Amino acid sequence: MTAEERLAQIYRALQAVGLESLVMGGHAVRYYGVDRNTVDYDFFTGARSTTDVREGLARSELLRGAVDGPSWRPEDFARFAIGRLPDGREEWLEFWLRNHLLPDFAELASRPERGNYGGEEVAFISLPDLLRSKETEREGDWQDISLLEEVQDARNVNGAGVEACLRSLRSRRGFERARTAGYFDNVEIVRAAAGLCEHPVAFAFLVPIVPDVAQPAMLRMPIEPAFSLPLTTVEFGSPKHLALAEIVRRAYKRRAMEIDRLDKQARLGGP
Repeated sequence: MTAEERLAQIYRALQAVGLESLVMGGHAVRYYGVDRNTVDYDFFTGARSTTDVREGLARSELLRGAVDGPSWRPEDFARFAIGRLPDGREEWLEFWLRNHLLPDFAELASRPERGNYGGEEVAFISLPDLLRSKETEREGDWQDISLLEEVQDARNVNGAGVEACLRSLRSRRGFERARTAGYFDNVEIVRAAAGLCEHPVAFAFLVPIVPDVAQPAMLRMPIEPAFSLPLTTVEFGSPKHLALAEIVRRAYKRRAMEIDRLDKQARLGGP
């Protein structure tokens, strides 16, 4: 049985006992097209409590032998050992009930992506939600982000509409694709997109064309004046413009990693 087939088997078993769940983590990364080795099966579940998760697993013929593992967020996150791989490594089944990076299950479940995985139709968290879930202090998650951003941008250039594509633009490759497609030619569309950006990198890509547009209120992190002011005068698409966008990206990454670290400290009661 392949890893994809095993994930599909587990997903089907969870549905059968009423544990509504969406796939996240490494298998979601693989589904969206990034080669990722993983022995964990990660889900965001609609269960009300970790007790409900345990009771659901106990009703499953496939998963009733699951053994509780350690959790640093016992009310929000549960993990279970469910077997061993041929090489001796343990298989882990993991459930998020609440996650500081994501909205609640009802909102996530309102915008899933369903696709064939391991021979079954499986529901995954959306690609934007997956990207958000990866904004942790782990460097490996940011490596996933850099690749998933290119996947998202390619999808958007190919079918999201010009404004929707521009306001979500995240990667250098996506920027070049959009530029080749002529997506920056209509200043009013760029203006509208800039006013709706949530990610500071997307805004940094657009602002040289519309320097009079203020940073939108929904921007996840404001761009510091030391970088926002040069972005209003730099030549669009120049090496300096792209370097400034990269500086904004790195600043956002540092801030996101710090937020995740502080959340962990608060949960663990550390200094």
